[in-house]
Amino acid sequence: MSRYLLVFLVLLTSLAGICDRLPERQWERGAFEPIGGKPYELPAGLELRYITGADSEIPSSLLPLELSVLNNTTRRIPVLMPAGLVFSPNSPEYQYMMLLQQFSFSVPPDQETTVLLPTYCANENLDEPDDESFYEIAIQVWERELNELFELLKDKHLDYEEAVELAQEALFEITDGEGLTDSTRLKLQNLP
Repeated sequence: MSRYLLVFLVLLTSLAGICDRLPERQWERGAFEPIGGKPYELPAGLELRYITGADSEIPSSLLPLELSVLNNTTRRIPVLMPAGLVFSPNSPEYQYMMLLQQFSFSVPPDQETTVLLPTYCANENLDEPDDESFYEIAIQVWERELNELFELLKDKHLDYEEAVELAQEALFEITDGEGLTDSTRLKLQNLP
């Protein structure tokens, strides 16, 4: 019995250590910008052509970004973009945009492919992306509050308007509010 208790305590301490290693946010509420995090690069053989605001909604995002890449190889290249990947606007009047869930697609050989990224707004008081706004891939944010949101949304179905609006509300609570509220956290946990 004491052996099981010891194993349990070791595991609990390990988990607490992992949580402690996640940094706190490094940006002021209401002024999100991607500070600190993990670098992200497209797979070798892909050339980024452009990222711009899309002129239409998709089921998984009210404000998607349109990304175009060219595959310079003779093989299909899979792309996996992680939750927390941030897209920086080329103009400071536009919002930073963020993936809240992992997103994947593949690019056929010797072709240019355009996809709509299911992005969410990270600056409530700045302009929403449009077809005149251009973006760059920034970093994958890595901090405690946002990572909690990514974990809550992992494997959830963000493919209908109420869920998408709830996810956007949760992101704004973190980036522009006082943090994720208990009621929003509960609603996110109850998503299918």
